[in-house]
Amino acid sequence: MSHLKERNEKNCLNCNAIIDGRYCAICGQENIEPKESLGHLISHFFQDITHFDGKFFSSLKLLLFHPGFLSREYSLGRRASYLHPIRMYVFTSALFFLLFFSFYQKEELNIKVNNNAASLQASLLKSKNSTIDAINQTKDSTAIITLKQQLKEIEEDIQLLRKDSTATDQLKSVKYSFNAISLKTSDASKKYTNVHQYDSAQKQLPSSQRDSWLVAGIEKQNLYLKEKYHNDGRAIIEGIMRNFIHRFPQMLFLSLPLFAFALWLLYIRRKRYYYVQHAIFSIHLYCANFILILINLWIGSIFGWFGKESPSWITAFFTLAGFFYFYKALRNFYGQGRLKTIFKYILLLFISLLLMSLLFLIFIIFSTFTA
Repeated sequence: MSHLKERNEKNCLNCNAIIDGRYCAICGQENIEPKESLGHLISHFFQDITHFDGKFFSSLKLLLFHPGFLSREYSLGRRASYLHPIRMYVFTSALFFLLFFSFYQKEELNIKVNNNAASLQASLLKSKNSTIDAINQTKDSTAIITLKQQLKEIEEDIQLLRKDSTATDQLKSVKYSFNAISLKTSDASKKYTNVHQYDSAQKQLPSSQRDSWLVAGIEKQNLYLKEKYHNDGRAIIEGIMRNFIHRFPQMLFLSLPLFAFALWLLYIRRKRYYYVQHAIFSIHLYCANFILILINLWIGSIFGWFGKESPSWITAFFTLAGFFYFYKALRNFYGQGRLKTIFKYILLLFISLLLMSLLFLIFIIFSTFTA
């Protein structure tokens, strides 16, 4: 409740209903003077912040140390004293991904062609030396001719890179075989260097001999990635993974309703549990895991400040804590016996693995086509 002066008039300024008391019974708006000073505005701001903080930290304590308690309280209708599950998910997930990206992506991955050229030159020099050794050791005249041709190409490539470090896609001696996706029905990646060449070649073929739309789409994406990242397989993989990591929050968000659906199927005989209650339980479970992972990352960063790696047992501890939390939350919320809970717990772990694997595959493919 604010400390502003109550209006003498008894009509609601929001919905024009008749008010009996300080609040409107129809829309809930407080019947106060609309004029508000700067001091009142600042005071209202801090009241809202502290009110949110109080609810958040009290709910957080119950969430972590009493698995399943908040979900049960919500199902019983006792909600005013706790932070709403949706607000908790939005806050914890935003905090989680903000800190997650700060830990693992402090700087954007930059594909630097000059660095790639330097590593290629070192690799070519090594290949040159090994080819010279092979020429000196072999007695087969045919093999010597082939090796000398390879040596000539290697030397030409070394000179080319010294003149132009960006000409990595013009090297003759370096054979690239990386394909992001392949159906093994087309050899376009070896015949063409860019999408334009592939499209031109396809147009010249009879309709019956052209690649299908699926094969064509895959081959063009392979060529596009090779052209974009200068035919550097490592850079292509980094680009795909960077795209995937940025879509990781979307994958988790999509997995939540699917996980709730799996809970609904497992507990379908418990008629008093509706899908929404399973979804609320899933939200609380996700929030708890976000926080456990963040604590683990935070401890790891403390070791990083001293130039040390976090001990593996700490990560193992938090991993086991997450699994144990899941079991306790199931037991406390659904109230079934230990054996039934363990059986459904193992089944849910298996379903979750399949679900996340499927989503991972879908998002990796999508990330490949949008890299």
